[in-house]
Amino acid sequence: MSSERGPLDDVARGAIKGALDWTAEKVRELVRRFRDRKLAFVSDPEIINTVKEQRKTPEWIFFRDNVKDADFRILFQIGLTLRKLENEGRSREIRALKEKVFRKYNKRGLHIAQVVQNGIFSKYIGIILERTPTPEILKSEILDLFTNIENRAVFIQSRNNVKKETDLIVAKISANSPNTFIFSSMGRAMDICEKVQKSVIQRISDYKSELYRSDIKRIYFLNKVVEIT
Repeated sequence: MSSERGPLDDVARGAIKGALDWTAEKVRELVRRFRDRKLAFVSDPEIINTVKEQRKTPEWIFFRDNVKDADFRILFQIGLTLRKLENEGRSREIRALKEKVFRKYNKRGLHIAQVVQNGIFSKYIGIILERTPTPEILKSEILDLFTNIENRAVFIQSRNNVKKETDLIVAKISANSPNTFIFSSMGRAMDICEKVQKSVIQRISDYKSELYRSDIKRIYFLNKVVEIT
């Protein structure tokens, strides 16, 4: 069979290549539009742009590489956005965005975003990296935290009762036996959080407490003690 090609062959080949190139670009555009459509519930164009900016941060890139769930990815970006707004003192926008997250994703989704906003996630990664021997286990730990956030974390507020919060945390730990349980507080709730921590530790024997603190924040990580036999 002759290997010679005529002008029409070249034209046809160029047309096909052009179609393939167009299709690839179109697919990328459709993917981008689909991803941005997931942010439509935010509604405020300025806040949406702020969310998109978070896709350049190292924290987001780490999360993106380890978690594929589309909703978790959106909530992670929202959490980073809430942190940025908090650093800028934009309380009105924070409140409005949290309300939208709650309407879209319920309390569970809001708690996921708050875990990111409050810096809990990054500190959590620092803890679990010491006990995760493989990337697969690391991904599993992250997914477990986000999937079961209501049984892995409690956000203590100033109006909470110490005994009730202690009972709640002890019950969650007893029922689920997580590798790490988290509870945190800010501002006026920090004193209550410290009292809860002392009370919880008195009632559970196989967890060790680790504290991260600042002038306005307390984060306790209760890590299960692994016995080596």
